[in-house]
Amino acid sequence: MNKKRFNKLDLIVLIIGVSAAIFGFFYMNYNNGQSTGGKMHKPMQSPIIFVSDQNRTSSAARHLVTTASRSGGSVAMHIDVLANGDIQYNKNGNVKAKQPIIEVNFSDRTKTTHEQAKSLNQILRHLNQKYDYEQYDAIGFGAGSLTVFTNATRYGVPKNGMRLQHFVSVAGPYQGVKLNVPPLKQGQTGAQNQQPANRQTGTRNNNQRPNDQQRPEQNNPEMMQRQQILDRQQAINDRHPSYAELKRLSKKLDPNTQVLNIYGVVDKKSNSDGIVPASSANALKNLVPSKNYESLRLTGPMAEHGQIIDNQISERIINRFLFNE
Repeated sequence: MNKKRFNKLDLIVLIIGVSAAIFGFFYMNYNNGQSTGGKMHKPMQSPIIFVSDQNRTSSAARHLVTTASRSGGSVAMHIDVLANGDIQYNKNGNVKAKQPIIEVNFSDRTKTTHEQAKSLNQILRHLNQKYDYEQYDAIGFGAGSLTVFTNATRYGVPKNGMRLQHFVSVAGPYQGVKLNVPPLKQGQTGAQNQQPANRQTGTRNNNQRPNDQQRPEQNNPEMMQRQQILDRQQAINDRHPSYAELKRLSKKLDPNTQVLNIYGVVDKKSNSDGIVPASSANALKNLVPSKNYESLRLTGPMAEHGQIIDNQISERIINRFLFNE
């Protein structure tokens, strides 16, 4: 009789224990769902977004695919921003990977940094809403670096729900570009009188271009070529925000964003990568808290503007920065 009664008590205790375990399981999951807005907890994804000013992202991405794939990443999506502002999302990989690579190309390179940053904000909001991305890493090449920085400081989490964790700036012209302009020969005048924008203050010394009667280079092929280069340089710089504006925006940069600045110097004489002066690229240093900033200065032929993104040294440093390798 006692043995039978003992077995019944054991069964009751077992039933109570199992019921408590089941209740606890559902309770914990319910609370997790409540704390994340009804979503189940899942590993945080960090897409790597490439933004370029020369549609070079496809080439650049291939250099990182091997490393990214070891942590579950892949080239997951190509995004094209068309001249009319429409955005095309071309998914061709696993967007649910831990670190999917997403390429952003701007079809119209005459768009200003502000216009590109606005489009990038639309893209990030779309990625946040459709794929639940909440953070991202970014690599900006050339003026693409300005687009990433401007987006992160003008829009950021409040506008698109995406937090910038790591930012790699490659050859970013934070104080403008300086093209290789042939020097004036002795006695030549005219083209040198046109003043470029002051990239430090964002002001221009002279907004009016000289008319044809005031331009002696019209009848001189060499001076015409020089003026064309100066005009092109001015047009490029006019599309970018001034350094004074970037400085104001920098106050809104996420204090936890880690920044790697890569820039090139082809030779000591030019102290530039052929397009972006070292001083212009290195100006990023004063836009980021020093504890979050590191830089890499490349030299020699592979430090030329169009080659920096394919430089093996920069590739290794970027891998280490993004993947802790």
